[in-house]
Amino acid sequence: MKVNTSGYGGKKIRESARIQTNDKTRPGLSVTVTGLVEKFAEVRPNRIRFAGPVGQPLYAEVEIIPRKEYPFTIQNINVKDGRFIRYNLEEKCADGRRRCVMRVENTRMGKGRYADVIYLKTDSNIRPVIPIYVVGNIIDQQQRIKQ
Repeated sequence: MKVNTSGYGGKKIRESARIQTNDKTRPGLSVTVTGLVEKFAEVRPNRIRFAGPVGQPLYAEVEIIPRKEYPFTIQNINVKDGRFIRYNLEEKCADGRRRCVMRVENTRMGKGRYADVIYLKTDSNIRPVIPIYVVGNIIDQQQRIKQ
């Protein structure tokens, strides 16, 4: 049994599995595993939501703080699409610094919605990629007045 614990850092999980046996008195057993998933790093916020009218500057800063037990540095940044966002790693988790800061900006010039993912590639074998989910809802000025 393989359990995906991604996104469960700091939370308690419980997973069950059914085992079939050839024992006639107990042909099936159920096993439950419960445990606390350790956080690899603090990521604040772990999702970005841009909402506002066309032309309004929208940006967010994401703070990534490695835990002492799992040090890492960010090696590279990739995006799934990248058409409507711009990103910049402003502070690296290196040279004795205990945190990274990434600035993300909305670049969509017209109204519409979008979803994207920023992938932070790390030098850690435990968590080689940290995803940051980004959604945007850009409206025109008239919609803003109606709402």
